[in-house]
Amino acid sequence: MRLYLDTSVIGGYYDEEFALETRKLFDEIFELKHNLVLSEVTLP
Repeated sequence: MRLYLDTSVIGGYYDEEFALETRKLFDEIFELKHNLVLSEVTLP
């Protein structure tokens, strides 16, 4: 699956409220279960 993430999803990694789900998503990305797509729009 190709995922386009914005900065709020990336910031969720450090937010206690969203950390569990976001870290699971990033684990799946690192396991190559998803393709992360970045653009100049999503990067600060």
